[in-house]
Amino acid sequence: MKNKIIIILIVIVIILLAGTALILLRGDEDTWLCNNGQWVKHGNPSAPMPPASRCLPQD
Repeated sequence: MKNKIIIILIVIVIILLAGTALILLRGDEDTWLCNNGQWVKHGNPSAPMPPASRCLPQD
């Protein structure tokens, strides 16, 4: 009986850790992305658009 409880607790901890990792690693959804030398909104960023000098076209 104790083994079953330990296994269940381990599974719950693994699920919680995996969920936390997914939330932390999925990235920022509301930000500005530099695309071909122009800033493009991704989601609804709260910050103003960064200066154009920080977004250079990629060759």
